[in-house]
Amino acid sequence: MSASLHNDKADALPVDESIGEYTEHEISQPRTALDQMIDRFGGLVSLLFGVAVVVSFYEIIVRYFYNAPTVWAHETTIGLVAVCYLFGGLFCLARDQHIRIGLLYFSTNGGTRRILDAINSALTLFFALAMIYASWFMVEKSWFSPVGDFKLERSGTAWNPPIPALVKLAFLVTAIVLALQSILHLWHILQGRISSRTNTNNKLAKPNILVLLGLGLVLLLLLSGAYVLITEGKSLGIQTGSLMLVGGIMLMILTGIPLAFVTGLIAIIFTLAWFGPLGVSLVSSRIYSFINEYVLVAVPMFVLMASILDRSGMARDLYDAMRLVAGRIKGGVAIQTLIAALFLAAISGIIGGEIVLLGMIALPQMLRLGYDRSIAIGVVCAGGSLGTMIPPSIVLIVYGLTASVSIGDLFLATVVPGMLLASFYVIYIFTRCTLNPQLGPPIPEEELNIPWTEKLAKLKGVILPLGVAFLVLGSIYGGVASVTEAACLGVIGVTFAALIRRELTWTLLRNSLRQTLETCGMIIWIGLGAAALVGVYNLMGGNRFVESTILGLGASPTVIVLFMMAILIVLGLFMDWIGIALLTMPIFVPIIVKLGLDPVWFGILFAMNMQVSYLSPPFGPAAFYLKSVAPPGISLADIFRSLIPFIFLQLIALMVVLFYPDIALWLPRLAAG
Repeated sequence: MSASLHNDKADALPVDESIGEYTEHEISQPRTALDQMIDRFGGLVSLLFGVAVVVSFYEIIVRYFYNAPTVWAHETTIGLVAVCYLFGGLFCLARDQHIRIGLLYFSTNGGTRRILDAINSALTLFFALAMIYASWFMVEKSWFSPVGDFKLERSGTAWNPPIPALVKLAFLVTAIVLALQSILHLWHILQGRISSRTNTNNKLAKPNILVLLGLGLVLLLLLSGAYVLITEGKSLGIQTGSLMLVGGIMLMILTGIPLAFVTGLIAIIFTLAWFGPLGVSLVSSRIYSFINEYVLVAVPMFVLMASILDRSGMARDLYDAMRLVAGRIKGGVAIQTLIAALFLAAISGIIGGEIVLLGMIALPQMLRLGYDRSIAIGVVCAGGSLGTMIPPSIVLIVYGLTASVSIGDLFLATVVPGMLLASFYVIYIFTRCTLNPQLGPPIPEEELNIPWTEKLAKLKGVILPLGVAFLVLGSIYGGVASVTEAACLGVIGVTFAALIRRELTWTLLRNSLRQTLETCGMIIWIGLGAAALVGVYNLMGGNRFVESTILGLGASPTVIVLFMMAILIVLGLFMDWIGIALLTMPIFVPIIVKLGLDPVWFGILFAMNMQVSYLSPPFGPAAFYLKSVAPPGISLADIFRSLIPFIFLQLIALMVVLFYPDIALWLPRLAAG
């Protein structure tokens, strides 16, 4: 799943579970006393994000205006955000907000659902116990010398703070609390005092013999695979191990266990099978390294920026101003929605919040004006998903981190492909509405013939959001700030804009910070397990196996890239983008480099591929985001049917950029001189 945001008006709306994924817009109350404590404590922990923004902003000011760079801001920011990442997973589990995917899981209810919930809680407990075991040794080494003397591990920089030792301790505490949460959940489930979210109107939630047989088969395969791994271990070989690894991920997903724990569990199981109990420390060290990546700090800052933008009235005013641009064009409201989506993407780089916002503002207006429902739905989901490509895209930030590619180059390279895809959407809408004006009638003249003073007032609503976009992107391309610092400037810019508009309140900031904690808990914890699995698989020799297999095909580079795109599309049907990025890019990118291809260009292909996954059934997140705020008469089946033409347009754009790389590369080359 992508980073995504709440909207206050969407919180009370029901969600359709009939295909198999919960969106974060469905609110679930804390389930146990420990969950309630974590939920209450979440507001305090989320303030650390605000502190990190202030620290980063201070560093930018003193460095660029006073030529006095600090020696402490960088490490302080990483430490604060790392603690938030760890707590965010507990916070999401307390509120049952981790992403689940699984047709079998969501086709059950009653006693069958409780059995699955008990199994999932037991698996989570196993993951937590393994992390306690691994992190204990990590903490012991960081807090004591080899001879047993108390000596905190320090960063080794000029400031030399004990942040590594403190973060490792926080990791251990997190694992302990996670174990306690799992034990309490398991106990309450067995006592019949707790149940997961369920929709009594869900037709697929009536278990039948086929569902039960399928569930039994999945559990049998998981148990059989675990037994084979434990007894045979490393002797299975990397080829068999790779097949079992992929199969294990798919089977665990079907059980409904949160994605945040699927890859972590698989990583631990294969570590035990290949390297024994002592190898579990590999998993904890990979997780620790992941949460200490400075580039990753940009993710919560962009999420916070988008959350403030969403909760203030800036995005709504931006959309209203667009009405003056395209109101008289055939399909004009749909086209203006796409233009507004481009601006929103350029401000935040967050997808879920854009879809929800457009679903609340644009969808009702298009339906009121008599727009064809499929066009209205498709425009909201496809336009809202442009955030995967338009800078500052979090998808590209994570790709740059995993592939060791310049994020600035990625941002430049994605501009033309992003505009190309948006142009495809506009041409499609304009063509269909021109051939059949009933599909997209223009706005009535009386709504457009408003006084010039009112028009100017609406256009003023564009100034501040555009100023924030210019601040973020201009600071990156102007060499003033890194991507992470630019994200910090974006938060400051949006906050200042809300203050100017007299919309900044403590409630707005508090809710935005809590939402950032929850969103990062979902995103980062999926990444934690994926990062651990990649590390373990590479040590197993998996990267060499996949590389030799792909290169051994003897196919041309274009065919190999097409094969990679096909793999990504299939994975996109079942997994969140950050898990796909962390699992595949460390393997695919070295192959791309060996083939003499540009990893920046491949990053744009990856982002475009993930945009396809946002819309593709059965688990396209865009459909679930829109469903959370769509009118009651619109079902998930209606949404997915409406997205089919836009998926084809995405695939066409993907093929265009694949066969004509200069579309993506000419702008970075121009900037490089």
